[in-house]
Amino acid sequence: MTIPVPILQKALLLATRTLPPEKLSSEKLSTNADQLDTPVPANVFLPLSHIRALRPYAQLVTGVRGTGKTFWTQALQQEAVLKMLLRDVPELTGFRVIGVHTHKGHPESCPGPALFSALLKTFRGTDIWRAVLVQALARQPEAAGLCPVAAMPWQELVSRVAQFPETVNSFLQDLDRRLAQTQTSLMLLFDGLERVADSWKDSEALTTALLQDVLPLSGCPRIKAKVFLGEDQFQRLFPVCAAHLPATRVPLFWRQTDLYGLLWNHLCNGPGDSGQLLRALWEQYLPGSLIEEHGVWSLLPAATRNDDALRSLFHALTGPVMSRSIWNGTPYVWTVGHLADARQQTMPRSFLAAIRRACEDSSTNHADADHALHTDSLRLGVTAATAVRVAEMQEDYPWAVDLLTLLEGRYLPCPFQEVQALWAERYPQGPGMLVQKYPRHVPPEFATQCWQDVREVLDRLGFSMTLLDGRFHMTDLYRVFFGLGRHGGVKP
Repeated sequence: MTIPVPILQKALLLATRTLPPEKLSSEKLSTNADQLDTPVPANVFLPLSHIRALRPYAQLVTGVRGTGKTFWTQALQQEAVLKMLLRDVPELTGFRVIGVHTHKGHPESCPGPALFSALLKTFRGTDIWRAVLVQALARQPEAAGLCPVAAMPWQELVSRVAQFPETVNSFLQDLDRRLAQTQTSLMLLFDGLERVADSWKDSEALTTALLQDVLPLSGCPRIKAKVFLGEDQFQRLFPVCAAHLPATRVPLFWRQTDLYGLLWNHLCNGPGDSGQLLRALWEQYLPGSLIEEHGVWSLLPAATRNDDALRSLFHALTGPVMSRSIWNGTPYVWTVGHLADARQQTMPRSFLAAIRRACEDSSTNHADADHALHTDSLRLGVTAATAVRVAEMQEDYPWAVDLLTLLEGRYLPCPFQEVQALWAERYPQGPGMLVQKYPRHVPPEFATQCWQDVREVLDRLGFSMTLLDGRFHMTDLYRVFFGLGRHGGVKP
């Protein structure tokens, strides 16, 4: 079946309107990007690595910003989504999920950053977290009449927990026995720990306490804890917590096939006739791999790992090459590759934003093209989508965006001395000035380090890379946004 280009372009335009926009806020770049992809059954796609992460035994889930930690935290707490996940993660059967500390946590169930920091001045981090656990668990119907220290102000509750640890242990064991009688299990979720307190030092101390002493919950098989932790935070804390971290750590990541599977999951759930047309196109290349349940279409896992079929399917939209020559790359690889950071990781939100912008431009400016997605539109989409990734990263690393903004107009790669000179001009007293400006986001050790140490952190975060000859370089993802040139590269 051959679908006329204008009809296919209209279907793509309608199906991609709910994808992340290519721009967030012109007034404030750090607009909370997490609001762009609130989980609903139609936008839930489960890569293989994420299936392992959602299983109850995976107590520690790590990933860089944008890999889905907050998405899954929210998804697990939504009953409709949780039921849908049981098809691929049957181990979740019988679990009730409780968000203890999340990006959208409730003040009554967990202290805020200021209160966490205030409590840490008086109490051990371990006692604070155990009080948080007691408060969360005491609200469950199975805990009725079991907990004598709940429903207190936080200061008093933490004090009681610290003074009477045996009371807390008895409560946890009694609750576990009641849960076993009702064939119920509890999963406690922790996310957003990089902003758990008012300062970097307090956040690190509290996260360390959670990982070392609270996460195992030994002796309570019906009560599981799952912590979602940033990859960079895990790497920093690993030397301190190595002996206490669970062996069931699962890292989140996105393969090329995962990104295209996510895209087609969205397209196949497009509205009305557009979704029907795109599902028909999918079936031409991967017949029998779509299933429908309660009006939501899902892709069978085996289909989303078929790289050859996904490539052919995408090239049915774009054509097989980026321009007249194969040497310029294929759209299937080019689109993902030009959105990769220095660690060669491409995040789903920026990828989907690029596709959305490409669909809009193709429908407006290339209605008479041979294919529904013009390669010039893909280039435009990739360029525009860089703002999405920068907005994500600025929430956690505003100091990095600050430093890279100073490089506008430079050509890469370049000697690091040129970069260092620009940073030193803005911050003449060294990286310690960043600690003063961004106390919640900058490692305290910056106060005694040099710009070379800062560069190494930027490399580790994927903002930049150090070439073999020592020169400073960046991938197109960040280079384009910050207005840096490169001979033969995508124009800023």
